[in-house]
Amino acid sequence: MIDLSSHQLGETDELIEVEFREDLRDLILAMGEQAQHRILIFSHDLDKSLYGAQELYEAIKTLAVKSHRTHIQILLHDAGSMTKNGHRLLELARRISSHISIKVTSNEYKDVYETFVVFDDRGYVVQEHHDRYEGSGNFYAPGQTRLLSEQFHEMWERAVVDSTLRRLSL
Repeated sequence: MIDLSSHQLGETDELIEVEFREDLRDLILAMGEQAQHRILIFSHDLDKSLYGAQELYEAIKTLAVKSHRTHIQILLHDAGSMTKNGHRLLELARRISSHISIKVTSNEYKDVYETFVVFDDRGYVVQEHHDRYEGSGNFYAPGQTRLLSEQFHEMWERAVVDSTLRRLSL
């Protein structure tokens, strides 16, 4: 278990390497709870063991309703399991769609195995392969977060809105 209590988003410049699911989840949660403006998530399928925790849900919900200028963008390779099995963040995105957007990558990015999260353009977490829990993060790395943000936005522009992600009205 890693101790992140002294790490501050936008201040603590230290590369943190993790190799276990719990540590990766805690790293994402620690930065997510400190985010003030924006979170960019690029994930294979929004792994519930990483992104399904109640604490992360609460942090994202709090951020999303904090201001009209806050936004969370989630980019997925595969939305199938999320829509089929349900996911807290999908339900939240359906309820407050003006602050949380979800898209699916275009086919040209289907072979990108790395996943990552960018917090306020200051901190990041990278999972080197979506089905392994090895990764790294830094609470303050503006150069790396800029590169990841640019990569995210390039993929976002080519991504599509999957109709299964929308709320169904009856």
